[in-house]
Amino acid sequence: MKYVFRMFLMTVTALLIQGNALATDKTDAIPLEYFGMHIHRADNGTAWPNVPFGSWRLWDAYVGWANLEPARGKWDFSRLDRYIAMAAITKVDILLPLAMTPSWASARPLEASVYKPGNVAEPARIEDWENYVATVGQRYKGKIKHYEIWNEPSDKNHFTGDLATLVRLTCSAHRILKRIDPSIRVVSPASAGGGRHIEYLDKFLSSGGKDCVDVIAHHFYVFNEPPEAIVPLIKQVRNVMRKNGVDDLPLWNTETGWWIANGDGTPDHMMVAKGGWRKLSLDKESGDYLKRAFLLARAEGVERFYWYSWDNKYGLGMVEPTTGSPKPMVESWRGLVSELVGATALKCDSNLKSWRCAYTKKNGMRAEIAWQVD
Repeated sequence: MKYVFRMFLMTVTALLIQGNALATDKTDAIPLEYFGMHIHRADNGTAWPNVPFGSWRLWDAYVGWANLEPARGKWDFSRLDRYIAMAAITKVDILLPLAMTPSWASARPLEASVYKPGNVAEPARIEDWENYVATVGQRYKGKIKHYEIWNEPSDKNHFTGDLATLVRLTCSAHRILKRIDPSIRVVSPASAGGGRHIEYLDKFLSSGGKDCVDVIAHHFYVFNEPPEAIVPLIKQVRNVMRKNGVDDLPLWNTETGWWIANGDGTPDHMMVAKGGWRKLSLDKESGDYLKRAFLLARAEGVERFYWYSWDNKYGLGMVEPTTGSPKPMVESWRGLVSELVGATALKCDSNLKSWRCAYTKKNGMRAEIAWQVD
């Protein structure tokens, strides 16, 4: 199916009465932290993104447990230290996933995975996990305020333990991190997509996980669909949160993206070739998807949206894999952030295939974006 996107922006004169601008509710102002990024090789070949963003999720950035403690008691914080220094200079908030069991600590050290053997199994001893969490938490006290437990545990490619074990790992990490710094926020394990993945979140929360997290996370991937398909997924997650009595917690989208054409000849990933993902063209299409996704998710109350990713090599990247040159969608990102940071009263609605989002810009002027999906 071909989706045709027509976007226009209308800005109307602000209402001024006796020098008072149009009233807006500043409490829902969109912060820069809403615009999150994944950068895989920020210290090894990737130039720091030349676009504004406020948060950085360190997944696929080679700082998992297996990277930090490759042998029992033998720690290597060199890369993570560099990332923390970069974040401090640029004032970017770090979200660190706690995951990736090293083979020496793994319950199944020879188990094959998309990473290294044993990485996606749970640790054999909870004491090793607790030491890992405590060591990282102490070292980066005051520097890392957000920790996410594992990554996409409903997928056996990322976690082969059972749900009860995941709850135990989460609650253990929550207890340790809060003891180190009560202001630390623990982000729930995030599954990807709809159906059974949302059911997994429900089971995690109802099995005791809801008592050990401060933020609910999900990966709102819609793979072969346009951004509008995110909206019903968010509503389903909201229903699960409400059912489990955690609807007052923040909801974060800690990973979402689409396959984007490479312009430098780098071949597509096999998942694109098999038809499992929609591949976006380099031109206006990819930038339009980005804008629609960020607008619709925020209108549904999502507090952070981490785009995957800046420098992915196979087709999810915003820059060319071999040259690092920005793809055209980078300008869409820059313009969207400039337009929306500080904006308030964002609301979106639809009528069949017509969509519209309206908001108040930080200068008090009303703006509207409308599009048609065919």
